[in-house]
Amino acid sequence: MWKTLSILLLCLLLEPSWSRLAEDITYSSLDNCVTDHCFHQPAEACPSPDSKCRCRKLPYCKSAAVCCNVNKFQLTEGLACANISGNGHVESLHIRNASLDILNVEDWRKLKYLRYMTITDGQINSVVGEFAKHTIVSCLNLSSNGIVNFENRSLVNLYNLSFLDLSHNNLSDVPRFKKDGNITLDISANQHMLCSNLFDALKRTELHFSNINNSFCLFARTFHWFNTTETVPLTQVIGTHKLRKDCRKNCTCEPSRLDLVSGKQATIAVAVNCSGQSWTSLPSPLPPNTIALNVSNNNITSLELFSTDSSYQNIRELYADNNQITSILPLEGSQFLSSFAVLSLRNNKLKSLPTYIFSNILDRNNYVRYVFLGLNRLQCDCNTAKVLKVWLLTKQKNIPDFEEIYCDNMDMKVIDLNPSKLCQTQQDWTDYIYYIITIEVVLLVGLIAKVVYDYCVFKTSGYLPWPASKMPKLPCDWLCE
Repeated sequence: MWKTLSILLLCLLLEPSWSRLAEDITYSSLDNCVTDHCFHQPAEACPSPDSKCRCRKLPYCKSAAVCCNVNKFQLTEGLACANISGNGHVESLHIRNASLDILNVEDWRKLKYLRYMTITDGQINSVVGEFAKHTIVSCLNLSSNGIVNFENRSLVNLYNLSFLDLSHNNLSDVPRFKKDGNITLDISANQHMLCSNLFDALKRTELHFSNINNSFCLFARTFHWFNTTETVPLTQVIGTHKLRKDCRKNCTCEPSRLDLVSGKQATIAVAVNCSGQSWTSLPSPLPPNTIALNVSNNNITSLELFSTDSSYQNIRELYADNNQITSILPLEGSQFLSSFAVLSLRNNKLKSLPTYIFSNILDRNNYVRYVFLGLNRLQCDCNTAKVLKVWLLTKQKNIPDFEEIYCDNMDMKVIDLNPSKLCQTQQDWTDYIYYIITIEVVLLVGLIAKVVYDYCVFKTSGYLPWPASKMPKLPCDWLCE
């Protein structure tokens, strides 16, 4: 009997433990219900269509719930009837097919234990409000809802956020959020996403991207206008952002424009600014696809790298004002010279300007090319006055500052040079050679005329004029007798 009582007592003591063990067997670990960083349930997990409550807790995932096919009123009612919005300890929630138009995140402040929040496959136009401070949500999935915009501070209090899925929406910008660390972001299938806004987001936060091969953004064909846009792979944006971070010390590398090549993906061209560094030579190498280079306000003396460095072959704009450059001859035969759009060499040490280097290039009518040469002081001579001055006047459209080019050996602008004064030389006897030749020709003609006249007089009157009669006979006179 005592043995039987002992067994019964032991069973009573172990019953709670068996109950808890059975509960643990019945409920899976929440982490086992979380896939791809977030909690996501199929449509089969939804409450039955006959159920009056549109939300239910899941028997196979502890502290998890799902709501389906709801509007704002039905969602509020479903959370209450499933004991989710009250004292229900829910850490993971998936809402499917919600027609809310506006999602106010302040409505979720009561769910203080919520770690995984998923709202998918619905119709939501915008997200407003602000999550409560110290909200512990680490994963937020708002994919496939057609969301157009977020209020500026909607997500700023999600300090624990590590994964944000905004795929398959209509966003043009990335919402702001505060995060001391990395955030994985999925923005795939947002057809209106602007690359400029992605650049800004990358500056604000350390981002990593999910589904990167299916993510694209819109970039302007030209510099600042979005009249026409092209689709650019997200990898290009990330690469350009990395280039910004890894840009040469004391330089800045910024996206400049979109390069379109037939048969290839569009690429983002880069503008490099290394001005004001007191450098004596051009920087090398340049980042890939550098299209504009600004090295103004340095002490650079030569442009030799344009002919020898392959990283300079894509440059279309060079700004090298206020340097010590003495010659443009290194540009002759370079790729830059045949395809440049802007060449600015103002206030350098140029002493001559070989016009033949630019003549063929500037004569092409494909598009206007600009050359800035003002505040250079050339060594002026007769050729400068006769050739360069005329050339500058004919190229006014291409050389806007042609009136600011001066002479170093005289206080005068090149366009004010007077060839008649500048081309005079010191006179010697050779300057009179033409006069001497003219006089000799006149004397010769006069002599021939006199001989002809004397001959005619002799034939008609039979005697020679006095000067001819006094002349001694010559051996050849018989020819005239």
